[in-house]
Amino acid sequence: MRKVLASAVLIGMLSLTACGSQEMQSSGNPTPLNSIEISAEANATTAPEVTFDTPLVATEAGAKVVKNGDGAEIKEGQLVSYKLAGYSTEDGSEIGNTFDQSAQQIELSEMLKTADPEIYEVLVGAKVGSWIAYTRPVESTTTESTESAEASASASESASGSAEASGSGSASASASASDGAAASSSAPAQATQVLIMEVTAVQDAPKKLSEDEVKKLTEEGALPTVNEDSKGTPTITIPEGKDAPADLAVEVLEEGTGDVVATETSTVTANYVGVQWSNGEIFDSSYDRGEATSFGLDQVIPGWTQGLTGLTKGSKVLLTIPSSMAYGESGTSGRPTGPLVFYVEITDVK
Repeated sequence: MRKVLASAVLIGMLSLTACGSQEMQSSGNPTPLNSIEISAEANATTAPEVTFDTPLVATEAGAKVVKNGDGAEIKEGQLVSYKLAGYSTEDGSEIGNTFDQSAQQIELSEMLKTADPEIYEVLVGAKVGSWIAYTRPVESTTTESTESAEASASASESASGSAEASGSGSASASASASDGAAASSSAPAQATQVLIMEVTAVQDAPKKLSEDEVKKLTEEGALPTVNEDSKGTPTITIPEGKDAPADLAVEVLEEGTGDVVATETSTVTANYVGVQWSNGEIFDSSYDRGEATSFGLDQVIPGWTQGLTGLTKGSKVLLTIPSSMAYGESGTSGRPTGPLVFYVEITDVK
């Protein structure tokens, strides 16, 4: 799924720690960030004016709150909305930003807590309106390339279900977890970017509906349907006049018979087709490519991670995913917007 790798990139770029509401909380090694100053308005549509001493040298990940917010306190499991800008550590010039787009979201999930405990810790207990600075060097051997926080603005590419994270998750700015370049084998890696993040909102994360709740929606005709043609190619139909469910609906159409049960870190191979709830149009399909795709469930949008966990080889499932568990509402980098629907046929689980 060349287009769905969701929020791993942003997740890797935002490590932080929560303390008292009036303190400038920090985590990792925030010392290189001490000279950062921000001049910005809340919910602006342009990137903030940011200054710091250059070159900024950081050989360890570090983050700090540069300005405290005065909004709602963020809790575990919630969705945090944010905007992001990237600046060169060499000369302080802006690399790119997402302030002219709708806010992206990241979920304070157990997956985030494991992948990036620093950001999880700082955001839990922080307040909406906070401005956060972050930088992280990554050895070049750990990643194929270094992406910048450009106006293309998304760590995830649109839409197949596999995050190329998040998660997303989700949703995320295109500042990469590979935000650094290694010097040499004897010298530590140096960060190449400083990320400035504005926390714009927080909300409770959607939940996965129970089997009974899904059954009720199905009986009410409130969920999509799927039909296969003689060649086994599926067509998804969105119910007319119905709003998409606010939570994740997982409708198991056929139980699998495999021995291996998918976990959040399993590698799954599947055929799938995805459509937008708003117009029913296909935005990605492995059937069109003629081959199944393999992906890690810890590298995909949250709707896929939660929707496919617990299933086995041979399972056929219809996933109705709220936007906050997919790519949000912004539509950056060609990603599909709003609630999404996927028909997925699992061909292998490892």
